[in-house]
Amino acid sequence: MTQQIGPVDVAQPTSTDRPAPLLVAQDLSKQYGAVTAVANVTFTCQPGEVHALVGENGAGKSTVSKILSGAVVPTNGTVTIDGQHLEGGSIARARAVGIACAYQEIALVPEWTVAENLALPEVGSARLFSPGRALQRAREILEQLHLPHIDPHARLGTLLLADRQLVEIARAIAARPKLLILDEASSALTPPGVEWLFDRIRDITATGSAVIYVTHRLQELQVIADRGTVLRDGAAVGTFARGEWTEDSLITMMAGRETQKQFPPAPTVPDDAPVVLDVRGLQSNRLSDVSLTVHGGEILGIGGLQGQGQTELLRALFGAVPATAEHWEVAGTAVGKLNPRRAVKAGLGYVPEDRKTEGLALELGVGENLFAPWLSLTGSGGAPLLRRQQGWIDGVLRALSVRTRGPLEAAGALSGGNQQKLVFGRWIDRDRRVLILHDPTRGIDVRAKQELYRAMIALAESGVGIVWFSSEVEELVHLCNRVAVLYRGGVVQELAGSEITADAVVGAAVGMAAHS
Repeated sequence: MTQQIGPVDVAQPTSTDRPAPLLVAQDLSKQYGAVTAVANVTFTCQPGEVHALVGENGAGKSTVSKILSGAVVPTNGTVTIDGQHLEGGSIARARAVGIACAYQEIALVPEWTVAENLALPEVGSARLFSPGRALQRAREILEQLHLPHIDPHARLGTLLLADRQLVEIARAIAARPKLLILDEASSALTPPGVEWLFDRIRDITATGSAVIYVTHRLQELQVIADRGTVLRDGAAVGTFARGEWTEDSLITMMAGRETQKQFPPAPTVPDDAPVVLDVRGLQSNRLSDVSLTVHGGEILGIGGLQGQGQTELLRALFGAVPATAEHWEVAGTAVGKLNPRRAVKAGLGYVPEDRKTEGLALELGVGENLFAPWLSLTGSGGAPLLRRQQGWIDGVLRALSVRTRGPLEAAGALSGGNQQKLVFGRWIDRDRRVLILHDPTRGIDVRAKQELYRAMIALAESGVGIVWFSSEVEELVHLCNRVAVLYRGGVVQELAGSEITADAVVGAAVGMAAHS
């Protein structure tokens, strides 16, 4: 039996008042061998409604989304859309009955252009596909959906992750679905991108179509969700409706125990903490005269809106893009030309923006992914490596509560949150001086976020300096000792202590400091 959040005496519409559901998901179950991913999940979605699916990583949200979109065949259960039964196992059939999905793990082709990706699946058929027609259609879609900054000629893989996510969403909306499924579609978006998404959702629901909205960002639900279903361990355990829930009550239902959303205090930096990173006059294609200093035990936040240079800065600091500086030291040692291999040897660590393409080898096991930065240095891998590193691997998996069947399990089989823990965990207890983090909590649940927060604080308390870009201003405000805000490729303002407020960070991010 599911639990309902909120007053029990709220008047509910009678069966004659409520229109027939647009979507009926009945007793959905999915098993992979002995593993039950989804167990007897039932819910409905009304015309014009935004229905949220929430739960911790591994709760079954993505599996339910894939069943609804035709990508996965349920072991049991049925899906009905506008009175029509959906035969699972075919995305094409789902789209034919009016269901489209935008996935968190972008289901597009990086080597193709934006126009070619928007034309999927026609691009796979020589009979249907016309490059000229695809380009014209892409221009129309981007114009109609208010995305003028995206070039339809651009190769998708050259775009920022947020823009790749916008193309994924645009492709789903362009199908004009009766039911649009957004699976963590906002996870890569900055606040303006989220507002764009909400405007598009309102446009869609105003026509009578419905939206299934999957997210870990609970504050978004207050704005956009009409109702929702809470999943835990593959089962539906509760429901909620607009205005009848709090974040704490929702988190408690998701976790199955009393808990609260909270941040640990920012680390205390000793007065005599050494400088572990000192960069002055950093220049690259998209950076202009950036200067940063980080002390051991300090968390330096990086703020700013999408496209202001954050990605380039973090990559430059790790040697992943060419950059020069007037002065550049790591732990007192001068840095010349830097590349990732040299960065690792110098004591730097890096958690990239896109864990799927930049952070993990999905076909390799958990253990080898944890040890990946040192494979080229040691020249060894496989079973001998895992035996030698067993104690360290087990310690990392235990410290971060990674849900896995062991070091040999393929990283691609883990949930998104557990994959992110692997990318972060490879730097624990590895004698790092500086750790560079690119939005490490993107797309993971509240419990996983708190586990990463604690791990970050523990690293800082051990003397590691942390450079952390977060798209969630709240994280910068609560967990950072200082925040450097980027605007047009340069640091426009640096905030410290009580100066770090959401208004100050956002104000600097939109250029107010530059014009004051």
